[in-house]
Amino acid sequence: MKRAHPKSGFSLVETLVAMFIFILSVGVLAQSMSIALNAISKMEITEGHDHDYEFIRDQVLTISDTQSLSLGGDVQTPNGGQGHWDAETITTETPDLFQLNLNMTLAGTAGEPGESSNQTVFVERPQWSETDDSSALLSDIHDNLSRIRTQQVWP
Repeated sequence: MKRAHPKSGFSLVETLVAMFIFILSVGVLAQSMSIALNAISKMEITEGHDHDYEFIRDQVLTISDTQSLSLGGDVQTPNGGQGHWDAETITTETPDLFQLNLNMTLAGTAGEPGESSNQTVFVERPQWSETDDSSALLSDIHDNLSRIRTQQVWP
């Protein structure tokens, strides 16, 4: 005997299972979106700090004398923050080349702690050299070159 009404549609259990799977996937998607937004926010803050450090370093490199450089200073960053820097110059064996150890600190904003960064940069600054030291180093280099030239066997 044939049934008068064939079974069509979904049962209540099947519908509830489908809704549960949908709600679960929406929850996972929302959580991953939240994690992604937090990561982007932290990356933007870090990138802003990198730009501030670069700005402070550029400001320090415009200073023409070591006496002013050794005093350190404060600077307003383009992002509206406050930065402080201290610098130490070290003479190298190469004439007019200096090692600059730069310590930079960014003041924290409301709810955000301050950050600091230490960088070492090599700069060529003839105006920082003392003339006696520079001439002595250049004389040593010329003497070494002359010695190498006399020892070189030319074909």
